[in-house]
Order: sequence, then C-alpha cells, then structure tokens
Amino acid sequence: MPGLSDFTSQEIMNWLACSRQTAVLPGGAVPTYTSGDFTNAGVWLALFTVAPTSDAGTGGTEVPTAGGTNYARQQVGGTLVTSAVGSGSTLTFASVPSWVNGATATATAGYQVRDLTTPANLAAATTIVSTTGTTIVLNNSAASVASGDRVSISAFGPATASTGNPEPNTLPGGISNAGVVTMAQSGATAWGTCIFFGLYDAVTAGNYRVGDYIGAFNWLPFTCTLASPGVLTTDTTADAPANGSSIVVTQKFGGTLPTTGGSWAGLLTTANLSANTFTAGVNTTSIGGGTFRQVVQQIIGNNTTPSFAIGQLKFTAA
Repeated sequence: MPGLSDFTSQEIMNWLACSRQTAVLPGGAVPTYTSGDFTNAGVWLALFTVAPTSDAGTGGTEVPTAGGTNYARQQVGGTLVTSAVGSGSTLTFASVPSWVNGATATATAGYQVRDLTTPANLAAATTIVSTTGTTIVLNNSAASVASGDRVSISAFGPATASTGNPEPNTLPGGISNAGVVTMAQSGATAWGTCIFFGLYDAVTAGNYRVGDYIGAFNWLPFTCTLASPGVLTTDTTADAPANGSSIVVTQKFGGTLPTTGGSWAGLLTTANLSANTFTAGVNTTSIGGGTFRQVVQQIIGNNTTPSFAIGQLKFTAA
C-alpha cells in the first residue's frame, strides 16, 4: 500500500514524542544525550493562540512568557536513569520529576516507557500504572532493566497502527496524550484562547517537531460549491460538524480549495447544517475541496491551571 508502513509510522510518531527506538534513527544508533538537533534531553508542549502557518513552525503566536502570564512550555517527554535493577514491574530512580510524578499518581497513568540502553528489556507497549517520588510502576515486567539504564518516558503513546485494512479502506495511525497533561498555573495575565499545540526539543526556542490543533478530531475530506457562502459536503452525515463548531481547512492532504474573495485561513464557524452539508462563512468564486478538522478552543484565563484530558493532543501519520 502507499505511504509509510505501520512499523515506520508508529516508530516515527513514538520517536517524535520522545519514546525513541534505535531502528528509526540515522545510522541505527541512539544519539548521545546532548548532541544533534534531536536529543534525548526532552520534549516540551507549546500552546498557540494563532496556529503556525508553515512547517517550520513560524507564522503563529505562542502564548508569551512576558507580561505576567507565567506561561512556560510543559515537558511531556524525557529520559531518566535507573538507580537500581528493575524489580517485578517497578523501576527505581534517584528522583522522579514532577512532570512524570504529577499531583496524583494516576495523572500519568498510560505514559509510554522505553529502555534506550537495551530496548528489548521493555515491551513496546509498556506504560505507567502509577508513580511515587522515586519509583514508576509499569504494566509490564521491568525485572530485566539494569541499574544505570537510560529510560525514555513520554506523555504520548504508544502510537496506534492504521485501521480498516486492506486498501483502499485504510485510515492512518496516530498518537495522542495517554495521560492527563497539566501545565503551570497562569499568572495575573490571561493566556487567551489556545487552539494549537506544538512539540519542541527545548523549553524555549528549539526545533519545532510536530503539531496540530487541539481536540480529538480527525482531518476529513470535503467538496465545496460556488456560492455565497460556499456549501461544504462531507462523506457522511456523521462527519458533518454541528452548527457553531470551530473548524480549520487545508489543501495539504488533498484537493484544491475554492477561490474566494475572503479567506480560508484561521478558525471558521459552521452553520446551516443539513445531513452531510454545512457552510463555514466563506463566499466562494469557484468549486473545489480539501480537508477540514474540528478544533477545541481552550480558553485560559488568569490564575487558571490548564489541563488537557486524554486524547486531546493528537497527531497522525500515514
């Protein structure tokens, strides 16, 4: 079938989210802890009030750190070194950091864990069950993990394989936050309405790895008429968003957007739902099509602790 194999797409998504596997890295080796653009130092979640307009991560508006916001990117991936031989399903460390050992032990249940020193020591679907200040309890045996092994932990994963096989009825695999992700409390200045998340390899600046809009939604195809406003048609009634939904559109995954005197950019609001058709407030001057996605707008006021439920931070690979 066309595109990446399930093995490759899942490993790339796991790797981007900080669960690195030697099989997909250049030269077949895990990079050293501090070298290269993609390091094992960690992965941080950034929030945007305006989504990036390029694959370089530019053109968007990340929540500012200045002006009393108390905003900082939240770590969602990183590595720890074991301080003892694994015992049963328990790994022991000198200290489990707060981004892993959250306010409650169940907050990070589902986080993915890999042994970077000896990958075969932990099964690919190993996840956190609970944590303490110095230990992590896993859903699989940790007895073979040696003291001094570098272990990768990620709030994302494990990545899922494509479904609906064989072709042509295949949907892409994906990865999303498997546990609750909580950020630092906002300050006296509100963060605004966040619509997009990005993953970076540094707490400030760094390299933009991957990102998508907030919410557990898929990108879906549509066709559009020449009208004022243009009428969008989806494949099924179940795919059509309810009136008043926030959506974004693109031609990146296929199709050619209709020309318009206005703009397809940014958030659009749906209306005039009828079976599998709806409008998005855009007057079109040609027919066309593309893909759209619903968006959850996360309004973060002052003195608020932002939290993302399981599955709300999602991206896919085909």
